[in-house]
Amino acid sequence: MKKIYAVLTLALFAIFLVACNNNNAGGGNGGGNNGGGDNGDDKPTAEIIGVVDTTINVGDDFDPKAGVTAKDRVTGEDLTNSIEITGTYLTNTKGVYTITYTVVGSDGKEVSVDRKLTVQEVSAKVDIVIMHGAPYEVDPFRQDYTGKQQAIRQQLQRQAEEKYNVRVRYIEYPSNAPWGNDRVQAIINASRSGNPMAHIYWTTSDWTQALVSGNAIVPVDQYLSTIGKNITEETKTLGTFKEKVYAFQTGKPTVENGLFFNDDLLEELGIENPAQLFLDGEWTWSKFEAWAKQAQTKLAVQGDDYAVLGGNPNVYAQYMVPLNGGTLINRRTLTVGFAQKTALDTYDFLVSLWQAKLFETSGQYDAGSPAWQAGKVLMHPGALWFKNADNRWKNLNFDLGFVPYPRSDSYKGKYVSPVSGVAVYNLAAGYSADIQELAFKVWNEIQIWQTDEEFKNEFEDALIQSYNKDIYIDAILEIYDKAELELIFALGIGTYDANSWFIKINNAIKGIGDSPRAAMESILPTYNAKLEELYK
Repeated sequence: MKKIYAVLTLALFAIFLVACNNNNAGGGNGGGNNGGGDNGDDKPTAEIIGVVDTTINVGDDFDPKAGVTAKDRVTGEDLTNSIEITGTYLTNTKGVYTITYTVVGSDGKEVSVDRKLTVQEVSAKVDIVIMHGAPYEVDPFRQDYTGKQQAIRQQLQRQAEEKYNVRVRYIEYPSNAPWGNDRVQAIINASRSGNPMAHIYWTTSDWTQALVSGNAIVPVDQYLSTIGKNITEETKTLGTFKEKVYAFQTGKPTVENGLFFNDDLLEELGIENPAQLFLDGEWTWSKFEAWAKQAQTKLAVQGDDYAVLGGNPNVYAQYMVPLNGGTLINRRTLTVGFAQKTALDTYDFLVSLWQAKLFETSGQYDAGSPAWQAGKVLMHPGALWFKNADNRWKNLNFDLGFVPYPRSDSYKGKYVSPVSGVAVYNLAAGYSADIQELAFKVWNEIQIWQTDEEFKNEFEDALIQSYNKDIYIDAILEIYDKAELELIFALGIGTYDANSWFIKINNAIKGIGDSPRAAMESILPTYNAKLEELYK
């Protein structure tokens, strides 16, 4: 009996050892992730982590060990350095390769995992071409770049090129497209031939209608809530034609035009500063006339070759008609307004100034006459950018002051300044929808977008660099965002054509040929026909 009891005791002890061995093999925590050893499910103790199929471009660097680790779940040992990697692959040759990772765990069992490596041809970069009149102003990688924030623009362009696998190229308009109708026609002809010159065109707001009619550009409305979400409402209005948006820019259109005066001569004459009159709310037609006649009396002492008002009366008319409650072309109703009473009253006022000999008799546009350049004309119409342009006023030997155009005594509306010829961009026709969308994405991502406050601060900083008196800066800031799109120069009628509004009204105010009313009535049918042709 003792012998039998001893045998049974040994047998039970053996069973107990087997059970304990099985429990230990299971990891002591329910068997672990993959099992191991003789744990019932027979899973190896080693595991390899981080092996995933990968795709690279031909020529790219590839480290098969990067991100791959191994461990033993039972002992906790890090087995990463014990991984053996086998399989042949060529990173400079297109193909699909298999790479095998192998490691042995504490249970002596080998674990292997395969990885698929796809080496693909590098997709060719797509050129996104932006055609500009002065590439040195916008291409941040040019040595002669004259724009702002060059380093930031370079970074934005690199990021966009990498993100979309593109190359941004800025090219200049060809010699057969110098400006105006020649440039418009060149863009249209290229589109009609099936070979558009660029993906993005730098143009002006005056050309939008002609480019749309010539099927040379496409609308961007479908992108405005996503890709183009930074484009301002003011810009959308500026770029709208037949209820679709074709032209776009950063920021918003600003008032650039006003009356500039010889600040040195003003102080010498000892008369009121017109900028202060404007800021005090007194810059009306009657005050303007009285001020000009006072200046005329003072200038008479200087000599017969001095004058109060420079330039040509038609420029004054262009900006003063809206300040009498009128329009030249009403963009909302798409009607001609230059022959209506508010416009005619403005012309009559300018006629009275001309007849009072307040204007110089040989006024010239833009850069002005030799008398203006020599400091013998007190006031001249112009634009803010003239002050720093070599071919305009950069080299004047006197300081300039600024005042907005005066409003009529009866006008009670908000200050408004017509804008035309605003620099904008257009998306070219003639490409697939995918390429057009890509071009618009890239353009948006290489721009520096600003809040309204940032935009105003930058605008003000530029003014501080140009003007030596705060009242001139204050006067500009009062109106800088009061721009209103004017279509008078956007109908395809040349500005200097004999029968254009610009020339007709200039001659009429000077008393050459027809009266202002008769002159306006003579060209009214032509402008009505153009409006009908383009907009209706």
